[in-house]
Amino acid sequence: MAFRQPGFHRASGSVVHGPFPIRVTRFLISILLLLAAIIVAMVSLSKSHLACTPGARCVLARGIPARTTGFPMSVLRDVRVDMKRGSKGGTQGVVVLVLDGGHQISLQQVSPERATEAAAAVRAGIAGQQPIDVTLRGPWWLLSLGLALLASGLTMAYSATKGLGRFHLEITRGGAALRVRRLVLAIPVSSHEVSLEGVADVRVEGGKLGEMWLGKGEAPTPAGRLVLVDRSGAARPLTAAVFPGQAVHLRAAAELLRILGLDRQRHVEEQLASLPRATTPLGTRIAALWIGATVGALVGVGVLGLAGIALGLLRTSDTIEPWLLVAGGGGGAIAGVALAVYLTRSRPPR
Repeated sequence: MAFRQPGFHRASGSVVHGPFPIRVTRFLISILLLLAAIIVAMVSLSKSHLACTPGARCVLARGIPARTTGFPMSVLRDVRVDMKRGSKGGTQGVVVLVLDGGHQISLQQVSPERATEAAAAVRAGIAGQQPIDVTLRGPWWLLSLGLALLASGLTMAYSATKGLGRFHLEITRGGAALRVRRLVLAIPVSSHEVSLEGVADVRVEGGKLGEMWLGKGEAPTPAGRLVLVDRSGAARPLTAAVFPGQAVHLRAAAELLRILGLDRQRHVEEQLASLPRATTPLGTRIAALWIGATVGALVGVGVLGLAGIALGLLRTSDTIEPWLLVAGGGGGAIAGVALAVYLTRSRPPR
């Protein structure tokens, strides 16, 4: 029995395979796209609804979520249309209600034609003491843009985080099998077993991820998977798909070889030592810093605003004050830049 190998029943232990690397800049861009999608959708779905009953009150509902205000119809004196020119030359009409004492209330921005039509309806109601029921809506075409931004953000986030999670490799059944469990955010999502009978080696098999959103001149993300090889040369992949990274697979292969008692770790460790440190190109790093500052500022304003509302210091109807922009936006931008610097630093190969 010169070719008899030691049985694997003595092997025991477990290996953590992962986490796998993500595309940091692409992930930050996806967050920016998702934030833009939310803002565009809110503008598209926002509306102003004015309902007035002669001799009673006017009720005005505006924004998302709707904020309702009321006032006696008797104080509604006039209405006018202000034209606002956008940065690209477009013009929007704003219906402005004029109340007693010079108080003014602006409604939803709409096309000049729709604003003129709504103002005429309000003016006729004031003159004839007739019921007023006017609804002004945001541009519906923006909803299509919001959906396109949402789809782009989600697909980019998926591309950036493809292979998210890690695997827990555990020798079971007295050394006869290897249980492969996948966890995403510490939640088990799949589990299966691979036989260890006759295993003589553990190798890293390369592959392609089939990425979307790959920029011009951008190299595909290195990817691979672990494969058990028996004495006949037959391969038993531990996973059906490949996952991002190089070093992460080599480290897991070396550790798995060690607990299986196979004297082949040195070859794997030499491959691991030959990998260069991971660096981020200067252009990509600058883009990540800009995105970090932008996203951080938006998130900072939102977080500080929500905190103020929760503590009763702010109301949803309040306008955005300069101090909120400086404190929330500035602090968020600094945090975003710091995060981008950390994520794009020179680091050991993944």
